[in-house]
Amino acid sequence: MRIWKFAAMACLCCALLGGCGPSSDTKTAAESAAPAAQQEQVEMAVPEKGIPVLMYHMIGDVPDNDAVLLESHFREQMQFLKDNGFHPITLQQLHEYMTEGKAVPVKPVVLTFDDGYPDTYSIVMPIMKEFGFPCTVFIPTYDADQGTRLTWQQIQEMKDAGITIASHSYRHERLTELSAAAVEEDVQKSQAELKQRLGIDNEFFCYPYGRVNEAVEDVMKKHGIKLAVTMNPGWAKRGDNPYAVNRIWIGNAVDIGNFEQRVTTEQYEER
Repeated sequence: MRIWKFAAMACLCCALLGGCGPSSDTKTAAESAAPAAQQEQVEMAVPEKGIPVLMYHMIGDVPDNDAVLLESHFREQMQFLKDNGFHPITLQQLHEYMTEGKAVPVKPVVLTFDDGYPDTYSIVMPIMKEFGFPCTVFIPTYDADQGTRLTWQQIQEMKDAGITIASHSYRHERLTELSAAAVEEDVQKSQAELKQRLGIDNEFFCYPYGRVNEAVEDVMKKHGIKLAVTMNPGWAKRGDNPYAVNRIWIGNAVDIGNFEQRVTTEQYEER
């Protein structure tokens, strides 16, 4: 009798547990099938007025040097872009817009950093990760591991983090003042080093001091470069020469009001 009671109670427990089991399993499956969050749908367009390509150099605190932007100013600018619906895009997207008229996210902007200073690793990279922004760092490859610029290990980490690494030549010399053979050697060395060190078949270039001529353009094309940036002011527009891309200077004198002008119109106040 006592055994029968134990058996009955065991059956009842199994039935109760069985009744709960399917409901719980079904709920879990439904929850796992549902997306955690809807991805943001970004409107795409082909900008008629062009795209601002922003030019940064060093981020830090160096008095009386407008090319060195305070970290607080830089963060304020990135927060402005985020809060106001701007969408930083890659140089690949810029190239496709300029040469093929492909659509890009609305309110596009391009972020570029010249010279490969250590702060692009210690300051820029964490902020780009925080905001989810793509950017490009132009490296004079000879300067890497020289003590005053980025190391190759840091450059590799930046590449692995999704930052585009591109050429700023080999020795950062004025290419328009070199012989044809010297320009050829400089660009070839930079391309080879990026390939050897990082496995990059590099397609983007930043002219040292922003200077370019037809002969230099020809060397770019010969060595696989498809887009190169200058220091000439203005926005990058569909149909423009991709080997002479305009950029917008961002210096420490650019306050947030002037920054807003620079990313919304070409008719901004000079600082």
